Amino acid sequence: MPMTVAYPGEEGAYAAEAGARLYPEAELVSLRSWADVVRAVGRGDAGYGVLPIENSLAGPIPETYDLLAHAPLAIVAETVIPVPHCLVGLPGTNIDALARVHSHPAALAQCRRFLSSLPDTLPEVAPSTATAARRVAEAGDTSQAALSSRRAAERFGLVVLLNDVSDHAENYTRFVSVANHTRIDRDGVRVWHTAVRFVTHHHPGALLSAIEPLARYGVNMVSLQSRPIPGRPWNYQFYADLEGHPLDAAVSTALRELERNVADMGYLGCYPAFEHD
Repeated sequence: MPMTVAYPGEEGAYAAEAGARLYPEAELVSLRSWADVVRAVGRGDAGYGVLPIENSLAGPIPETYDLLAHAPLAIVAETVIPVPHCLVGLPGTNIDALARVHSHPAALAQCRRFLSSLPDTLPEVAPSTATAARRVAEAGDTSQAALSSRRAAERFGLVVLLNDVSDHAENYTRFVSVANHTRIDRDGVRVWHTAVRFVTHHHPGALLSAIEPLARYGVNMVSLQSRPIPGRPWNYQFYADLEGHPLDAAVSTALRELERNVADMGYLGCYPAFEHD
């Protein structure tokens, strides 16, 4: 049977492009929401799920971190793709007369500067950038536009009103692949990353005590994110990506000490690191 890879949004979404890069021979299946992708992989309806997790302009994607906090899934791969958000609309659209611009919240956040130049235009949240383009096409209203990919615009018969309107010229999003298994292989891969989630004790210096073993054993922490803990106001959990494989002696020893220093800890997977040019 062909490998099935689920992604959130519709054909033309950036997540679909990421899925095709990670699994070029797979059957790509679009689902309505990111939670639907996690459920499909957890049930075994899809072999893998592709989700955005971090953007070079807006930072971490909170929804993905929150979904992975307690999902019985592991990160097994990653890729990074450029996301040049285009302003798209119907032929004849006057940008100065726009009333609404549709897109996913992450895309809206990555184009704040452009949107602030349209003070009379309201942002409208959509489940994905591709869905935003479809909404504009179906509305048939030249006072509406969307932030999406050029591919999505072409699919829904829209035109590109403005090329990349992201806040900076280089806008990239990191996507991860999740599965209901954990990778432990490491042959033929030069650089691995290990992802963990942990909750510190609530006292001064708790975070420093937690991550100190990483420095002592020479383990590079390539990212550290914090997210609120539901039901516990002003308490936070941390997500860290570490350079190395969990079977490496230094990584294994440092993680065992980190686990002893925190209130709760879980592994989110290990995967080959995307190597930038």
